[in-house]
Amino acid sequence: FKFHLNNNDGPKAVKSMDIALASKKIDAKIKHRMLNEFLIFVKDKPEFTTDLDRAIGYFDNDKEVKVAKEIGKFYESKKVWDKSIRYYEMHLKTNADDVETMLLLFNVYTETQQFDVLAKKAEAAMEVFPLQPQFYYFGGLANNQLKNYKKAKDLLEMGLDYLVDDTALEINFNIQLGEAYNGLGDAKKKEIYFLKAEKLLNKTKK
Repeated sequence: FKFHLNNNDGPKAVKSMDIALASKKIDAKIKHRMLNEFLIFVKDKPEFTTDLDRAIGYFDNDKEVKVAKEIGKFYESKKVWDKSIRYYEMHLKTNADDVETMLLLFNVYTETQQFDVLAKKAEAAMEVFPLQPQFYYFGGLANNQLKNYKKAKDLLEMGLDYLVDDTALEINFNIQLGEAYNGLGDAKKKEIYFLKAEKLLNKTKK
């Protein structure tokens, strides 16, 4: 397998990887290593993406490592946003209650300015996890960007009630609330929230 990768022979590498992944005799760690090496190979050769997707299928029942999620993280770290989204969404199909992955995905939606999708998905997440302040934050952020300032304000104010000991998130909430009030034409409240954010920011610097 490694020999074929080094020779840039994708089809032969895929063949030997498929045989190895299907084998019950080969240790899971070796299979993970093969998949990682193949992932690095595929990064610059998108024509092998379907082979990568198929390989992920071999790990569906793996309780130790969530393969699609890890591949999503890999692509996010490389700023390959579309692929990152693809693998996070793939992971969430079978792990719908994985809050960490949802937040990673929402982050990528923000990076790629997909605020329509973000607004809808954040709202759906709030219904399932009503006590998670991050979902209200992303909902507020998305609605601000979509110029739905009233809705953004309502979501952010609700989310603040669930916020506990997370200064970075509190700063972001206040910035978004400032933006929402700015959009609603309330300069006084805008200033209040921007000042709150500034105070918290200065506190963190000390």
